[in-house]
Amino acid sequence: MLSGGACYGVLATIVRLAYQDGFTPAEVLSSQFLIGAAVLGVAAFAQRRFGWGMAAGHLAPMTIGKLILGGTSIGLTGTFYYLSVAHAFVSLSIVLLMQSVWMGVVLEAILTKQLPDTSKLAGAAIVLIGSVMATNLLAVDFKPDTTGVIYGLLAAASYTAVMWCSKHVGVNADAITRGFLMIVGGAIAALAIALPQLVTSFDLSVFWKWGWVVALFGTILPPFLFARGVPLTGVGLAAILGAVELPVAIIMARTLLGERFSPIQWLGVGLIVAAIVVGNRRRSKTGGV
Repeated sequence: MLSGGACYGVLATIVRLAYQDGFTPAEVLSSQFLIGAAVLGVAAFAQRRFGWGMAAGHLAPMTIGKLILGGTSIGLTGTFYYLSVAHAFVSLSIVLLMQSVWMGVVLEAILTKQLPDTSKLAGAAIVLIGSVMATNLLAVDFKPDTTGVIYGLLAAASYTAVMWCSKHVGVNADAITRGFLMIVGGAIAALAIALPQLVTSFDLSVFWKWGWVVALFGTILPPFLFARGVPLTGVGLAAILGAVELPVAIIMARTLLGERFSPIQWLGVGLIVAAIVVGNRRRSKTGGV
C-alpha cells in the first residue's frame, strides 16, 4: 500500500517534467492510460494463457463489468487532478487531493456502520495538518480559484473511490487481472474527457519520451499494488498510508526539479510520516500487512 502511494508521489514530478517538455495534460494522460492498458493487457493474456491464477475468462461477466466501471475512478482521479493544477496553485491541489484521507475514513465508517478507531482519526488529522505545512500553503498569498478547488475535491473523491473499489470489487480475481480491467475503465474515462483536445492536437512522441514512465508509475504499478494492499488494510487505513505520496513528491521535486523547501515544510513531511506510523500501529499489533 505504501508503495502504491509512493508511485503517485514520483508521478507528480515526472508529469511536471513532461509539461516542461511542451506536452499537454491531455497528451500525457492519454499516453499514460493507453500504454498502461496495453502492458497490463499483455500480462493478463499471458496469465490466462499459462494458467496463472484466476484469469479474466474465469470471472463472471458482471464482475468484469463492475471492475471496468470501478476503474473509471482511476481515470477521473488523474483528469480532475491535472485540471485542478491547471486552475490553482500546485500546493493547493496537493492539499485538496489529501482530503481523500478523511473521505476514506468517513466512507469506511458509513459502509461498515462503525465509528473509526482512535488511530485512524488521529492519523487523518495529522495528515491534514502536515499537508498544509508541507505544501507551505499558509505562506502563500493568493485567492483560491473556485474551479481549481472543485476539481481538487473531485480528484480526492475519485481517489477515495479507487480505494473502495480496490477493497470491494472483484476480490476473487488476481491482482493483474483486476488491475488490467480497472485500467481499461480508467482509459475509457480519461480518453472520453481528453478526446476533444486530442482531436485538434496530439504529439505522438509523448509515448516514447514520457508516456512509458508515466504509465509505469501511474497506471501499471499502483492498481496492482492497491489490489494487493487495500484488501489487507481496509479503505480508511489505506487512505492514510496513501498519504506517503506527499512526502515522496516533495523529495522528488527537491531532487529532480531543484525546488527548495523551508524547515516548516520538512516538519510537515515529518508529521505525515508520523501519521503513517500512527495509522499503521493497530494493524502492526495484530500482525497484519
